[in-house]
Amino acid sequence: MKKISPGSESLYRYWQTRFQHWLDGRAATTEAGEAFLASLEADGLKRNTLGCAARALRRIGLPVPAPSIEMGEPKYLDIDQVKRLIDRAPSLLERTILIVTFSSAARISEVLNLELSDLELDVGVATMTRKGGRRERVALGKQGTEALREWLAKRQSRSKRVFMDYTYRDVYRMLKKLARQAGISDFTPHHLRHSRVMQLRQAGREWSDISEIAGHTKVETTIKIYGRRKAEERANLLVDF
Repeated sequence: MKKISPGSESLYRYWQTRFQHWLDGRAATTEAGEAFLASLEADGLKRNTLGCAARALRRIGLPVPAPSIEMGEPKYLDIDQVKRLIDRAPSLLERTILIVTFSSAARISEVLNLELSDLELDVGVATMTRKGGRRERVALGKQGTEALREWLAKRQSRSKRVFMDYTYRDVYRMLKKLARQAGISDFTPHHLRHSRVMQLRQAGREWSDISEIAGHTKVETTIKIYGRRKAEERANLLVDF
């Protein structure tokens, strides 16, 4: 079975548990799986969510059909909005997560799963678990490295995880609240990754470089996701993160 990231594993477990509750003691057959997905569709769940639920059922041996993923236009923050979030962060935890996620262009799950042994702050690098479970050294950037140094110097925990036991749900709630207070609507932590990638593109970086930073195995993937919007403005965006 294909190896997946901890974030995907957690999400699949959620749908598998929800499926078991829906079964209410009935046999977990392919037909039951298809009926479960049909009930989710009737409830108005989006195609990408249905696809995730279907992949979760496939991992427990039910060959249910999975709808194709719809590729929407990624949502971005401009650099002033990113700075506003960082400046208004009410705690060092939130500030550090914001800076590291934006600076590295990593997925929030990749940042939250970091362990102390993954960090090489002397060279500004962290080894992250990418999609599919692939381990990769990622540049943290100047501000990301400095933010982690400050966080590690002040946090009080014996946890081997850099951000202790904080989950995506915990961080999502914190950052969503912060975004509302900063006047930024329709925000999710993943927008930080999109924003950094687009900022790099607007600053003139080549697609091959951006693809490597984003952790895509193919440059075509990066272009497919981010190449639909023209880099209208350049240069003033590339802050030394």
